[in-house]
Amino acid sequence: MRKIIKHRFIKSGLVVLIFILIFGVTFTINRLYIRSNTDMITVAVASAKIPAYSIVSMDNVTTKSMPKTAVPQEAVLAPASYLQGKVIYSGDLGFGQGDIIRADRVTEGNTAPVGNLAQLRDDKKMLLAINTNLVKSCANLVTPGTLVNAVVFIKGQDINSVDRVISPAEDPRLGNLLVIDKKNSESTPPPEKGREAIPAVITIQLDQQNLDVAKALVQYNEQGSIYLLPVGFKGDVYLAAQAK
Repeated sequence: MRKIIKHRFIKSGLVVLIFILIFGVTFTINRLYIRSNTDMITVAVASAKIPAYSIVSMDNVTTKSMPKTAVPQEAVLAPASYLQGKVIYSGDLGFGQGDIIRADRVTEGNTAPVGNLAQLRDDKKMLLAINTNLVKSCANLVTPGTLVNAVVFIKGQDINSVDRVISPAEDPRLGNLLVIDKKNSESTPPPEKGREAIPAVITIQLDQQNLDVAKALVQYNEQGSIYLLPVGFKGDVYLAAQAK
């Protein structure tokens, strides 16, 4: 009789233990599932539509909290540090407003043949190409994505006329111009080294309504020489990066 009672007690104990184990495992799994769907993480998202082959910057990127399970592995989590010191372009898919900025969908080189045309998908913008001498305009510091001030030199027509130098101080239309592209004298992207690396043509992006700025740049380009001065960057950091 005692053996029967002991056997039943052990059997009941095993049933209770198995029930507790099943309950514990189920509880843990449910808790992890709930946590994975409620734990939030801050990611970079497009604050506005970013067309293909367009510059990705803090002007069109913001941050948003999202469930951790909804964030892909390639998501950019800290846009300010990720974009610092770089010129980043969207890929051939671009980004819709609210899309997560993913490292596998951006590039540091706008090499697509239709890159410049893609810029014109924004009907509020227009492009203007100007000639310049980048040897005297900070050379490779003038890169796509750089803001520049233009300074114009117009040589006097004869010995009785004086040379003219015009800067944004005299003509504000020459200030804060956005460089979109640069080409050498053969209209191809400049290589890293050699004389062909000297760019001769710079493409500037302007607001469509700023026709007076476009007219001024065309006139100055025909009358004299335009020099470009990069503005708004940390020179020591940039030069250190170039030296690596």
